[in-house]
Amino acid sequence: MSSRLWRTAAICAAVLQAPWALAQWSFELDTSFRTTLVDQNVNAVHVLPDGKLFLSGRIRFPGDMSVRGSGRLLPDGQQDLDFPTFPLTTGSGKTTPWLAGKFYVGTTTVRRMLPDGLIDPSFGPIGIGPYFQYSTTGDYHVFPDGRVLMSGSHLLSDSIRGFEGYYELIWFTNTGYLDTTRTHRNANGPIYDFKELPDGKFICSCSCSQYEGQPVSRLFRVHQDGALDTSFDPAINSGFFFDFHGLSDGRVYGAGRFKRTFAPDDTLFVARFMPNGALDPTFSPPQLSAVGLPNPLTGTLASVLFPWYDHLIFTGRFLSVNGEERSGIAMIDSAGALLQPFDGCGVAPWTYQGFTHVSIEDIESAGPDTLYICGAYVGFDDCVVHDTLQRFVSRLLVEDLGMAVSEPARTSWRVYPNPTSGNATVEMEEIPRDALLVLYDVLGREVLRQRVTNHHTTLQLQHLPDGCYNLEIRNGVRRLAHQRLVVQQ
Repeated sequence: MSSRLWRTAAICAAVLQAPWALAQWSFELDTSFRTTLVDQNVNAVHVLPDGKLFLSGRIRFPGDMSVRGSGRLLPDGQQDLDFPTFPLTTGSGKTTPWLAGKFYVGTTTVRRMLPDGLIDPSFGPIGIGPYFQYSTTGDYHVFPDGRVLMSGSHLLSDSIRGFEGYYELIWFTNTGYLDTTRTHRNANGPIYDFKELPDGKFICSCSCSQYEGQPVSRLFRVHQDGALDTSFDPAINSGFFFDFHGLSDGRVYGAGRFKRTFAPDDTLFVARFMPNGALDPTFSPPQLSAVGLPNPLTGTLASVLFPWYDHLIFTGRFLSVNGEERSGIAMIDSAGALLQPFDGCGVAPWTYQGFTHVSIEDIESAGPDTLYICGAYVGFDDCVVHDTLQRFVSRLLVEDLGMAVSEPARTSWRVYPNPTSGNATVEMEEIPRDALLVLYDVLGREVLRQRVTNHHTTLQLQHLPDGCYNLEIRNGVRRLAHQRLVVQQ
């Protein structure tokens, strides 16, 4: 067994046995992981089932004559030379996990990928069928059955069903064709980033003032079918959003750089909105600064929200938070207070074609004790080790995880059969709010995630290899209970 495997096993054992206490985290840079990337930026990283990494962005390895949209790394960060050189259209945007190791990746289109990072020929790509023509790229959302909702601004020519002209929220089937059974929605400007909320609605950001003929601000909310939710009005009159995180009580975090109509001189980077769109008075928005960074490309901003138990990690383009040194990454509590992790730490800037970059564009979990970060930077300082050889992707080891949450809610449940040779049933007396079942393998990699909607939930495990797994009940990122599950096919 490798030393890394022994370490993971020891930490998992500590998690099972340690008493619950107040949060104590450290995020240690794994210096055994280094990439050879030359430039330009990595926008998303996805952990493959075999431990390799799929990268999406504008990427160039040594020897590449031009940028590529995707690449694959070995578990130590080195380039996987067996991965073919694809054109830019096979990557560049975010990745979204799906079923059986498959995942989606955003480009000018959306592609579905196989567990090894190669293209899934059973899906699209979106745009090859009739009725649809690309225009302005936006965001996308994947439904559990593989259907896709895409934003941006794109031209439809479906005269039979009355969809002609530009539309900004468009539905596609799970094979990548325009879904002719849905009502596509239009605005008077592109819809950029959007995200599904816990109740199934969507929070959207746009460069528009009207949606379906009704006035909206730069941030608005729609129902599951895309109809405007007029009960939400945050009055954002300028700026942009890059990420959102919705809470079960209807509140929602937004990250970017934006201003409100009622306070035009108050620039916000991370804010929490009430269900009606008003700013949450119990949350103090952190103030970010990039002072000292020469010619940043588009100024100070927050780009990623990553829930961490009852707290929030956020990243972006900044060198300080509330006057304290934080370089591209910081953690706050639920009231907005800046926390100790990443104090004086973070990524180091680098200059490309005359512009200086210092940003983290994605955070990916590879189990309870490992995070990957990626972006546009060279060098990382974890406050103990200053590694100037880190390039665009880094691996962080999370310590003291067993001390990371308060006393969990009491959850009466059982799993049967255990061991199982196929399906397993999870039975709960009471269903926690927003409950998820998450299954990890022995290396701490997530292999299954499923929502709990009733007292008996069936897990389909036929695709998993024999072994010991850790099954957790989670409410968001908070672990409520866990149990060992043995698979013996």
